[in-house]
Amino acid sequence: MDKESTYIETFRQEAYEHLNNIEDALLDMEQTPDDQESVHRLFRAMHTIKGSGAMFGFDDIARFAHHAETVLDKVREGTVPVTRELVDLIFLAKDQIMTMLDVDKTGYYADPAVCDKIVARLHSLLPEPDVNSFSQADTDTRGAEDKESVFRIRFRPNPDIMLSGMDPARILDEFRDLGQCELIVHTEAIPLLEKSEPEKLFFSWDIILTTKVGIDAIKDVFIFVEEESDITIQTLEDESDQEYISPPRLGEILVDRGDVSAESVNEILKNQKRVGEMLVESGEVSLTDVESALKEQKILEKRKTGSDAESVRISSEKLDKLINLVGEIVVTQAHMSLLAEDHEHTVFTAPVKQMERLAGDLRKFALDMRMLPVGSLFSRFRRLVRDLSSEMGKEVELVVEGGQTELDKTILEKLHDPLVHLIRNSIAHGLRSPGEREQNSKPRKGTIRLTAAHRGARVNITVADDGMGINMKSVLAKASEKKLISEDDSLSEAEILDLIFTPGFSTAQEVTDVSGRGVGTDVVKQEINALGGTIGIDSVPGQGTTFRMSLPLTLAIIEGLHIKVDRRDFVIPVSQVEKCGELKLSAQKKSDTQHTIRLKGDLIPFIRLRDFFRIPGETERLVEHMAAVQTGHYRIGIVVDEILGNIQTVIKPLDPIYRHAEGISGATVMGNGTVALIIDLPELIRCVKQNKAVNISCDA
Repeated sequence: MDKESTYIETFRQEAYEHLNNIEDALLDMEQTPDDQESVHRLFRAMHTIKGSGAMFGFDDIARFAHHAETVLDKVREGTVPVTRELVDLIFLAKDQIMTMLDVDKTGYYADPAVCDKIVARLHSLLPEPDVNSFSQADTDTRGAEDKESVFRIRFRPNPDIMLSGMDPARILDEFRDLGQCELIVHTEAIPLLEKSEPEKLFFSWDIILTTKVGIDAIKDVFIFVEEESDITIQTLEDESDQEYISPPRLGEILVDRGDVSAESVNEILKNQKRVGEMLVESGEVSLTDVESALKEQKILEKRKTGSDAESVRISSEKLDKLINLVGEIVVTQAHMSLLAEDHEHTVFTAPVKQMERLAGDLRKFALDMRMLPVGSLFSRFRRLVRDLSSEMGKEVELVVEGGQTELDKTILEKLHDPLVHLIRNSIAHGLRSPGEREQNSKPRKGTIRLTAAHRGARVNITVADDGMGINMKSVLAKASEKKLISEDDSLSEAEILDLIFTPGFSTAQEVTDVSGRGVGTDVVKQEINALGGTIGIDSVPGQGTTFRMSLPLTLAIIEGLHIKVDRRDFVIPVSQVEKCGELKLSAQKKSDTQHTIRLKGDLIPFIRLRDFFRIPGETERLVEHMAAVQTGHYRIGIVVDEILGNIQTVIKPLDPIYRHAEGISGATVMGNGTVALIIDLPELIRCVKQNKAVNISCDA
């Protein structure tokens, strides 16, 4: 990829982030129209897209965004009110910009006629409609602003600022949104306790801001406090400065800031102490003044040496390659450990243990690089809930909990479609119209609760609604109609609810754009199972329905339980193992078609892997080993010849020719070079439930 393509791709990635910010700000603004912070966030994001688009040659995006920005500027000024029509139009504008960005990937061009209609409707919102065309001068000015600059900002608020309801902390937070900033608080004005006045503010701040926004955006932060505060904004350095050779000295910075006179600095320099120490001792400046100047000097120096690289954009392909290499290191380290044990050379013990520790740390940090908060996914569904509830004439609120919970980015990406299906299902089937909800003594507005939480080595995600729940009789009637069950079948509540995951199953009375075709929940279960997860349903009539998903933290490297049948190696994910123990023949109890054993007061089925996979030969052991596992609502015992302990396994996909192999989700290479198959527990349980396990008998 050439340099120009790299810059364009960087712009696209940043534009996607700004578009997500626009969507979040719009949803916040719609809920609280008086929240000026949301309006400012929205304006800044659209303003940045316009300027960056012009700078990187996306003139169509720049022209289109300019019109949306013009209206948003009037919203900031208070001349255009926040209405449902305004929010809808900005949403449409955001979608059009996304289409323009993705044209190279999708091949679908934004319809100019649609763009013109949106622009016309936007201008109709203005008090005096402005039909002027896009200003090239404005583009050039914004392009200049997109160069990174360093600003010195001195903020001395009026001591009575908090009496007017203003919170300086929110102003400081806005600077963090603009770029990288260093805050230095001055406390010299704080009086003694007996003279203090709790309602007054005695703090002031120096802010060193490194940003791509222009000085106007910085002034906008102070728009509500500028008249009652002492504010100075100075440009220290920008990317166009070519004559700057070395960072200024501490004394020069203090003189430039007006904290001390040049004569005082020259007088102090006659001594041999450090300038900062001498100035503080002389009483010319305070300790916080020196600290602020030192931070400013450090920032400027780092910018010139290029050492201030706190974050770097890395492509997903490179991260995947890194994980593959780490996986190879894990396998090689396991091989080294086996060799050291076989040869019993103590000289190798220490370095092998050190290698094992380093490989574990490398694995942990490599996997952490792939972890993302689920909140980045959950936030996308706010727009989905808004649009669907409006389309179906319902009032729905989305509540998100546990958004900081982290999950592997690959799982996060593949989780999007299943969650879309479940949320659509909750709105279409679970939640009724406002009138019906009131008749059932429920609030007019329904709630969908999306939660995530860590549970050991797994993440539990739930989608719950406060609707009317699932009608069990309706589910049984539809299942009987489709010949999925017979009249003589006696099903538990969990088994009845599981029928919903049957392909083509739907209780909807009519087909709509959202539901009724019987496509959705079966696909959800397939995709969750493909991720190594499980899904179940809880439903209480009249109270609501909850879909519960349990997912592994990562698909790349897992902790596994190494088991053996005959000379064949298998691995079970440790996170799903409940208990290990011995199985004596006297403990077995025969049911109709399966073996069962009592565990913690419950009678659970167990299956021998030798029988399930038709491994030739018979065991001559009087005592076998069993691993009791749980996935979703189901527990099962897996009987094997040996349980060898925990290992780190690097998951390798099976060849496509084996993709339909029942009970196997992948493979891994052991330390001795042999291949072990990874057991697919949900698939294994499904086979046992459907009595697909073959040759189960007490003669083994």
